Amino acid sequence: MKFRLFAFYIIYTGVLFLCFPIVIGYFILRSRNDPRYRKNFAERFGFGQSIADCILIHTASIGEFRGAFPFIQQLLNRKERLVISCLTPVARSYAYEKLSHEIEIGSVVVRYLPLEYFTAFQNFFSRSKPKLVLICELETWPIFIASCYRRKIPIYLINSQITKEAMRRVSFITKLFGHPLELVSGVAAKSSEHAVNFNLMGQQNVVTVGEFRFDQPIPESHTRAGESALSLVNPKKRPVVGFSSVIFGEADIYINSMKSLKLFSEERSLLKPMYVFVPRAPEAFDDLFQKIEDSGLSVIRRSQGFSDDLQPSLSTDWNNIDVILGDSFGEMYFYLKLCGQVVAGGGFWHTGAHNIIEQLQLHKDVIVGPEIWTIKFPAYQAQKAGLLKVVKDPSELTRNLRVFLEGNDTNKIVREKFDEFLNDYAGASNKTVAMLENEGVI
Repeated sequence: MKFRLFAFYIIYTGVLFLCFPIVIGYFILRSRNDPRYRKNFAERFGFGQSIADCILIHTASIGEFRGAFPFIQQLLNRKERLVISCLTPVARSYAYEKLSHEIEIGSVVVRYLPLEYFTAFQNFFSRSKPKLVLICELETWPIFIASCYRRKIPIYLINSQITKEAMRRVSFITKLFGHPLELVSGVAAKSSEHAVNFNLMGQQNVVTVGEFRFDQPIPESHTRAGESALSLVNPKKRPVVGFSSVIFGEADIYINSMKSLKLFSEERSLLKPMYVFVPRAPEAFDDLFQKIEDSGLSVIRRSQGFSDDLQPSLSTDWNNIDVILGDSFGEMYFYLKLCGQVVAGGGFWHTGAHNIIEQLQLHKDVIVGPEIWTIKFPAYQAQKAGLLKVVKDPSELTRNLRVFLEGNDTNKIVREKFDEFLNDYAGASNKTVAMLENEGVI
C-alpha cells in the first residue's frame, strides 16, 4: 500500500471512530420503523455464522441481490460454498427466501456485512477467511477492501460502476491520497464508460461485462398473476400508470401528477386512470398510504387488496380504486404486469434514478426524471433505442402521461425492438464467470 493511501486510512479510521455514536444512533432510529434492524446486530460487528473456504458476495440491497442472482446460481452450480452479505433487513430476508434450500444444506450463509471498522472485520475474518470476495455494483467500502488486501484475499468489484459525478465528489481526496480501488484485484464493469472511469481512479485490471439484471429470470408466477388479476381489478380497461421504486422525497411530485391526470381525464371524458404506486423503502409504506389518501385519491394496499398468492379481493370495488399501493417486496414483475406505462422512481431525487431493466424486460414504455446519472448504463442506450423517455421536470412528465391517457402515442414501441435491445446486452453473468476463471480465482 502506498504511503499516501496509508495516510488516508489513518484519517478515515479516526473519523469513523468519532462517528461511532452517530452510526449506532442511525440503527436505533431505523429500528423504530423496522424492528428487524435490531435483530442479528452482532453480525454488524463481525460475529455470527460463516463458512470456511467460501466465496463472499456482498449485495447491499434487495435490488443488487436480485440482479446478482443468476450469477450466484452459476457459482452454486459449480459447487461453490457462498456467504451472501447485505446491509438491509429487506435484502437479508429476501436472500433467505430465495436460497432457503441452499442454506438448509449448508452451502450458503446469509448475513450482514460488518460495519466499516477494522475490529469488526478482524472478528469476521478470524472466524472464516474467504478464498475470494466479490462486491456488487456501487459498493467500495475502504476498510472492507483494505481488510481483504491485508489478508491477501482476492477482491473483485463485479457488475460495478463508477460515474463521473461520483468521481467529482471525491476528486479532492483522491488527488491527495489515491483511492482504495488501487487495492482491488480487478473490476467487472457494467459499461466501457465505467471501465474508463475505473482506469482513471487507479485500477487497471478492468473488463467490461455488462449488467447482471439483463440476465435475471422473469418469475412467471408473478407475470401470470398480474395478467389474470387485470380482468378483475381493471374490467373497464382503464389506462394504468405505474410508479416503481418511488423515493419518499419525490412522492409529492407523483401524487400531484396522479391528481392532475385524474382531473384531466374527467375534463376530457376519458376513462379514469388507475395507478400502481410502489415505494422503494418499507418504512415509507404507511406514510405514503396516508399521503395518497389525504390527496383525495382512493387507495388500497396490495396487502389488503390481494391474497398472499396475488389473487385480487372479490369484495373490493376496483372500479372506484385510484391507486394500488405496492407494500411488498420481490413482486415488482407482478406490479409492472398491471401497467401500461411506467415511471421509474428516483429520477426527481438527488440520489438518482433506479432500475429500468425490469420494465424493459416486460416491454413497458418507461419514463424517468432528469437524475439518470446512477443508471447512465443502460439509460443512454435505452434512450437511443427509443425505449426510454427522460423528462426534465414534473410538468413534462404530466404532459407525457396525458398523451398515454388519450391513447395518441404514435410512437408505440414494437415488441421486437425490446427483444433486440435485451438480447444485445444479455450475458453479463457468463462474462463475469469467464473473467474470474481467467484470473484463476475460481
